[in-house]
Amino acid sequence: MPLASACLLASASACSTLQGTSDTRPATTLAESAVISGLPPNLTTAASRLALDGDAPSTSVLQTRNRASRQAEILREFLAAEGYLAAEVDARSISDRDQTPELVVTPGQAFMIDMVAIDLRGQVDAALDDKLAGIAGELGKGKIAKTVDIEGMEEKLLVTLRQAGHAFAEGVTIDAVASRREATLDVTFVIDPGPRVLLGDLQATELDSTRPELLASLKTWTNGAVYRPATIDRLRTRLRSIGIFDGIGVELARTPDDAGFHNVTLRLVEAKRSTIGAGVTASTADGVGADAFWERRNITGRGDRVRLSAEAATISQALVAVYERPNIGRFGRTFTSEASVRAQETIAFDLQGARLGASLAQPFNRWFSLSAGAILDATRTRDLRARFIGIERDLVTVAFPLTATYSTVTDPLDPQAGNRLVASVENGVSFGDATPGYTRVQLSAATYRKIADDIIIAGRATFGAFTGSSEAPIDKLFFAGGGGSVRGYEFQSLSPRDSAGNLVGGRSLFDTSVELRWRRTGRLGYTLFLDAGAATADRAGVFDDLKAAAGFGVRYYPGFGPIRLDIATPLNPRTGDSPVQIYVSIGQSF
Repeated sequence: MPLASACLLASASACSTLQGTSDTRPATTLAESAVISGLPPNLTTAASRLALDGDAPSTSVLQTRNRASRQAEILREFLAAEGYLAAEVDARSISDRDQTPELVVTPGQAFMIDMVAIDLRGQVDAALDDKLAGIAGELGKGKIAKTVDIEGMEEKLLVTLRQAGHAFAEGVTIDAVASRREATLDVTFVIDPGPRVLLGDLQATELDSTRPELLASLKTWTNGAVYRPATIDRLRTRLRSIGIFDGIGVELARTPDDAGFHNVTLRLVEAKRSTIGAGVTASTADGVGADAFWERRNITGRGDRVRLSAEAATISQALVAVYERPNIGRFGRTFTSEASVRAQETIAFDLQGARLGASLAQPFNRWFSLSAGAILDATRTRDLRARFIGIERDLVTVAFPLTATYSTVTDPLDPQAGNRLVASVENGVSFGDATPGYTRVQLSAATYRKIADDIIIAGRATFGAFTGSSEAPIDKLFFAGGGGSVRGYEFQSLSPRDSAGNLVGGRSLFDTSVELRWRRTGRLGYTLFLDAGAATADRAGVFDDLKAAAGFGVRYYPGFGPIRLDIATPLNPRTGDSPVQIYVSIGQSF
């Protein structure tokens, strides 16, 4: 007997609550406050939430009576959805327009599930059939026949079918037989599984600039692969990640081609191809600065981009041009080339230089990638000792960096969860007044954990080691202190010094930070942090020389990432250290 017949055995309200998969949930508000009696104790709180003021005051006795009848109907639907299919709700007589409705509930027994069955209007393999039967059994004989559980079970069966390749699986109806005498309900899910779908070609319509080979590199299956929802989800993620589309639609053909495959059609809206941006930074330790960039995307229709950026700050200036060509042959394989000129004026050294570099990054899965490159770097440097006597070093350095990255962090400007681990090693040799060789190793790790809905604890640590000639370029050595290292101390000030007190680069580095981030509102957040670190001339002494600082920060969230203000104070102040350092920048500190 279909569900319509079951309604006759129970109550009219039950009919609307179990009819297929349509949205027939009871209303969440009643028109006017009401006094309700006779409710099952476990439903009193939920039902009471229905008795809320909604409409304007009644203007007549008839309107008040109509509202009471409507309230009674809503309660019947609510009780039926909770398994009380034979519940009755009576509205007491109303004689005055301002009278509060009184609803008397006779719930009867809660109906229990007695039998669950599946009626498939199509073919599935035996293993899947057994799996569906096992899942349907989870609804459970003897459980209260709640609408949410029954409709949830239908959705679970459909999800299982789609995950097994039946992309077009649909619920036809939910048939039910109710017994008023036994207070039981037999449920049959009528489902059309549709065909088992094998994926075919990836196609696109109405593209002006994007080449077909780019879309081919984004494909997440080979022709003939069984449809999986996760396969299409990964395709959408890849399309979003390349940043050249404003609108993304994915459509699976219902009719197979001659080979029996179902093709996938993309309906894409290409984004504007150019972007400009600017930012500012400021700190009492590192000075003030501004940067700007211009970017042009999808230059050749392969998702490539050119980015020109300029930076002008108290301690550094730079002009950088970067060309990036992603998805070479497969998704994620990216070629990057860079040309730049830069100048730095730090308390340890002055540097002017020009650099050419190129690298190729290869992902091995969604989290792990490996990058290898080559750099040609021409520099003119003067360290603190030479600055006053005019001695300059001109070097040309050839370096070969290798970097491995593991990251489950999704938002680099404002990480909410995940881990990041970066390991890099750079071998190089310089030519000029000497031919020093060196090896520079650096390991960094960060983790982000949500400990409450609006609180995140974040931590990071960095370790560096340098081996090779002391005649290597000074900027290849390690320095600690300042923003991005240990806030609260002057830039580079936590680095080794020579016998005259001049700062020199270190051969070992360790620094770490812990932050407690509280997002108080959508726009405003606060941070407590603790930093520690040092750079030293030898590995053994790096932990003995650690200096720590603590601080408080404010975060403003305009929508693209936080703008941060940090105030830090050294916990191990030395003679000459300022009691407070202030930092202003865009993005979290790590």
